Amino acid sequence: MAQPVRHLRPVGDVQSFGQTALRWTDPNVKLIAAGSSHFDPGVDWIGWNRTVLDYLKRHADYLALHIYVGNRDNNYYEFLANSLDLDNRTKTAEGIIDAALSTEPRTRKIYIAWDEWNVWYRARGPQQRGRRILEERYNLEDALVVATMLNSFVNHAHIVKMANLAQLVNVIAPIFTNEKGMFLQTTYYPLQLFANNTRGTALALLVNSPKYESRRFGDVPYLDVSACHDNGALVLNVVNRHRDQPIAAEFVLQDKQFAGPVEVTEVNGPDIKAENDFGSTKVASTPRSARAEGANLRYSFPPHSYTMLKTAIRA
Repeated sequence: MAQPVRHLRPVGDVQSFGQTALRWTDPNVKLIAAGSSHFDPGVDWIGWNRTVLDYLKRHADYLALHIYVGNRDNNYYEFLANSLDLDNRTKTAEGIIDAALSTEPRTRKIYIAWDEWNVWYRARGPQQRGRRILEERYNLEDALVVATMLNSFVNHAHIVKMANLAQLVNVIAPIFTNEKGMFLQTTYYPLQLFANNTRGTALALLVNSPKYESRRFGDVPYLDVSACHDNGALVLNVVNRHRDQPIAAEFVLQDKQFAGPVEVTEVNGPDIKAENDFGSTKVASTPRSARAEGANLRYSFPPHSYTMLKTAIRA
């Protein structure tokens, strides 16, 4: 007859054994800890992530978070302010990481991976069935929100090292297809411009912009901006959240000069609800022009627009 087990003796750290086995296979492997992204009131997402990192701070390379935003209330200005929530979540997660690593060597780093993010609110819920499940159709305001979220990732590039749009084709996606063809959704254009041009070193900006009042976030700047520098090329990404008015802005370099022409690309459409469809492209990238003089670049950003300015700078 088998004897009952009276004492349990630990034989090793499961987390440590698992990550050691993975790194035996590939010493360059990166390990991602599954964080909590349940941000509803009353849910302790901070406590979950604190506990996860307390156990995995010596093993994980990334803390994975997800965020999806929407406009169920059909409130344009509240919707366009959602990137401030992303900013706040990123700063809070960074603080949790800093606290977990406070007793570890300074060389130990953990970064944030926003490995799922998007606009998603129409095509979701228990009613979703069949082959066309989760096929979200996007409009201009969705594209502007995507651009502000990309700005947020750039502005927190010191801690955000991965940001993965979910998904790419048909399912909440910037590319839409069927058996007859394909078209590019509104959200494709800011993603394409950021992916092909925003690289190198993210720059810290001092932005002074007119603001509007948001119920959730207080004062929200009409102009949402990020910038990067790569081998003498400067890229500025600017969203004008104002629905009705252009906003003129001036960019001033502190110790550099603008050099050469300014390449301008604008993503816009006839109104904030404009959508693309098969054979109909109402929202797309349009080339514009601008001039820079010395250390100053002036440009007027049209209402409800995302604009990328790309130029060279020199000492």
